Amino acid sequence: MNKQELLSLAQRRIDERRYAAEEKPLRVLETLRQNDEWAQTERLLRAKQVECAMNGKVDRSETDALQQKLDALTQSLGYDPQNDLTPHYCCERCNDTGYVQNERCVCLQKEICNLLVADSNVPDKNFTFENSSETDKHNKTVYNTAKKLCLSDKRNLLLLGKVGSGKTYLLAACANLCAQLGKSTLFVTAYALNNAFLNTHLQGAESRETLMDNLVETDVLIIDDLGTENIYKNVTAEYLFVLLNERLTQKKQTFVSTNLSLTDIRKKYDDRIFSRLVDQNSTVIAELTGADKRFSHK
Repeated sequence: MNKQELLSLAQRRIDERRYAAEEKPLRVLETLRQNDEWAQTERLLRAKQVECAMNGKVDRSETDALQQKLDALTQSLGYDPQNDLTPHYCCERCNDTGYVQNERCVCLQKEICNLLVADSNVPDKNFTFENSSETDKHNKTVYNTAKKLCLSDKRNLLLLGKVGSGKTYLLAACANLCAQLGKSTLFVTAYALNNAFLNTHLQGAESRETLMDNLVETDVLIIDDLGTENIYKNVTAEYLFVLLNERLTQKKQTFVSTNLSLTDIRKKYDDRIFSRLVDQNSTVIAELTGADKRFSHK
């Protein structure tokens, strides 16, 4: 989903909460009005309130007496005058409208973030910086660097490391954090990305344009395991270069992990791709070290 679609869906969810909060009192009111005495007392109360407003009277004894009678009747019919006839909104700041003084309420922002996390395609929502069990001093420094990139930096990340060094966990933690910060985020394996390139290449120009627009538009694109995908002639290198180059041009963050060394990356891909992956002006290059964590956890 693009940002406008996410906002619309988030607002729709907020609206549904408001409708639910307001629907219950209306149903209770409809039931109470079926009682003749209650309905007549309500009409008298409303008439007296209008009369006071029109005449500017300050003596509220009659309206107070009618209100007390109405409350007593409400209780006798099994309802609470305060709780059952008043909407109970989930958010007291905005009364479930999503906005406070024309600014997005925190409840709407939170709903957008929840949708961003759900839409990010992260392999595990529990892969977070807080849940990490990493103890290696060097790797913890890499974690801190990656977290800073998510929080405040516009630079990209090229994450190196052998199989099982924890690259996928770290990138997933980055994806979860970025989504929680309100950034549109997409986590994709290089294998899946390459297959998407191939499929759209075969389908034609319109399909290619749609795919590339979506990939370029997302605030943070995370590509896991670059180098494990097949190399398709006229597809893999060409599409990957366009994607990386467009994201650099538009200053969009891209996080990439790979089992390959820098030398191997240069051999596998052309110099244009290599230069955009390792450009030190736009990219932080870091490496996770240590034994295979998946093996050591068995």
